[in-house]
Amino acid sequence: MAPCRDRARPAVGLLLGCAVWLSWLAVGALINQVSHAEQRPLSPSPSRSQAASALLHHGAMPKDDGQLPSAARYLLQARQAKRGPTAAANTPDSKGTDFWLAFPGNLSMAALALLVTSDQDTTGTVALPGLGFTRPFMVDASKVTTVVLPPAAALNRSDTTENKGIHITAEHEVSVYGLSRLPFTTDAYLALPTDILDTEYIVLGYRNSDVVNGTQFAIVATADATTVTITPAATTGNRLAGVPYTITLDQGQTYFLRNTGPAPNDLSGTVLTSDRPIAVFGGHQCANIPPGFAACDYIVEQLPPVPTWGKTFVTMPLATRLHGDTFRFLASADGTAVSVNGTVVARLDRGEFHEKLITGPAQITADRPILVAQYSNGTQFDGVTSDPFMMLIPPVEQFLDNYTVAALASGSPINFINVVAPSAAVGTILLDGAAIPEDSFVPIGGSGFAGAQVSVGAGSHTLTGALPFGVVVYSFAFVNSYGYPGGMLFAPLVIVTAVALTPEVATNPAGTEHCVVATVTDQGGNPVAGVRVDFTVTGANPTTGLASTDAHGQAEFCYSGTTPGVDTIVAAVGAIADSATKTWVEAILRFGDGPTTLTVDTSRGTFTFAYVAGGTLQLCSGGRARIESGLLTISSRCLEDLGDLLRAVGPTDGTVTVQLLDRTGPSAADRTIRRFLLRPQ
Repeated sequence: MAPCRDRARPAVGLLLGCAVWLSWLAVGALINQVSHAEQRPLSPSPSRSQAASALLHHGAMPKDDGQLPSAARYLLQARQAKRGPTAAANTPDSKGTDFWLAFPGNLSMAALALLVTSDQDTTGTVALPGLGFTRPFMVDASKVTTVVLPPAAALNRSDTTENKGIHITAEHEVSVYGLSRLPFTTDAYLALPTDILDTEYIVLGYRNSDVVNGTQFAIVATADATTVTITPAATTGNRLAGVPYTITLDQGQTYFLRNTGPAPNDLSGTVLTSDRPIAVFGGHQCANIPPGFAACDYIVEQLPPVPTWGKTFVTMPLATRLHGDTFRFLASADGTAVSVNGTVVARLDRGEFHEKLITGPAQITADRPILVAQYSNGTQFDGVTSDPFMMLIPPVEQFLDNYTVAALASGSPINFINVVAPSAAVGTILLDGAAIPEDSFVPIGGSGFAGAQVSVGAGSHTLTGALPFGVVVYSFAFVNSYGYPGGMLFAPLVIVTAVALTPEVATNPAGTEHCVVATVTDQGGNPVAGVRVDFTVTGANPTTGLASTDAHGQAEFCYSGTTPGVDTIVAAVGAIADSATKTWVEAILRFGDGPTTLTVDTSRGTFTFAYVAGGTLQLCSGGRARIESGLLTISSRCLEDLGDLLRAVGPTDGTVTVQLLDRTGPSAADRTIRRFLLRPQ
């Protein structure tokens, strides 16, 4: 298929045969509640023929969990795709068709559920092979389906291998959120698909505080005969701090470790390595955050592999809180310097973390990749309706440009979505089809980002934007809460060491398209695939864009310069960047293998053309022209008829400058020069 940019474009409509990106926004929704654990057959339809014989398991949570949307109408938007890969197409993210999950144990027997959403109608299955549990499900586009799990799926036997892995498969990509709920101790996590899992993790959770001691983590194997090496950060039972030990797991088997020792025991910093990809979950059975403040609450997150950690983070405070939020920064490498709002707050070695209270919008940066978690403090900390939860903060390098998330009711809910976006995108981020007002955003220091705290109702919510942005979702109730990231990319950022942008210098005629290619490599000079590259153009034609690297580590970005002048193009993967200079000159065209047409907005002016020796200039309308080359001047002449020719006879390649003048007389309007046709000799 020829690139769309190389084809004649109709005045209205889309080009036939061109790739088109479609994005859809929910603009209306109907709310429906399905009875607990209802099963019913599906009616066949043209779009769901494969689901006709399946059973839908609407595992609605108990009554105090509110209602979820079941139908909506959509506003369809289309934009023509640029040539080259897109970030969404090539970079692994939190959406997938295969997941292996687990639930570290709550304070007591909790209600467990999976919340499944998708950008398109799809079907799938949730299975716990070790418990003989299987449930098919169906998801309507941009809606959330709840699948209730047996409480026995929770992991509570420390230092034990069990067959409690939860396997999710889907026909099309879905996003999944795990929820463990008790009346006064709840949390949720963003589930990570199998295709982004890896073999290196460092645990992040929270410390014991001698109220409920239960710092913990869990592992799920995705393949048989998986060997995992565990180096615990704290002595737990017979497992000594700093002394590695190994376990072997088959597909779907889980390993769980809980430390119930006295304060300040903490399994955060435990290093896990394996010979096959594994899923890892960190948290606490019921943490007091910060220590000494009631009440405790269950906290959990699925942890991303170390290669996907980032260096730049922007955060907003949790809404309603009066005295700030607790943060932890966990280092992946020795000698990591961590800064908050430009001030270095810690220097950490691998597996070490720094805990800090932050009271306002913040930019967090590090010179080596880190993992960042934002913790809700206990209700006693500031006296507002709240409780602890743990919420990972996506790095800026891993932002998405669309999310569908679920806000759940729990008791007397207070639901929020925090949005952080480039300042240039403020006013353009859509929530359920409506722009979040500009005055909802506040600057995040000098980061170039702004953030908003948006109150939302229970149910599913769709957020979209032209530029990547970050989303976290959280809720407060009486001594209860939960929070989780809305989604993110999982590009292998840790191994990226260089970005090279080509061409470094180029000159093009205004009104044409220019492309640059960013090549992303690791320390050995090898290409890195599946990494999002952010492009920023400043100067005469400011714009932004993004693309994802292909198998050759290359990402292409194209844009048109309508204004003569100089642009600086920056290609960046996080803090690693390269730049190029682009000069746009007025009406320069180069002879090609066939006719090249230039449309002129005015009949007056001077236009310069690059030419090959002996090239011919053909005017398509009458007028008066003067043609000059770098070697000689051709005398002025009047071209009266369509198709008259002037030949640039210079012996070498060069340029031709054509000066256009209106003809005088009553027929001047009819004789105005509007277009050139350039043909090779």
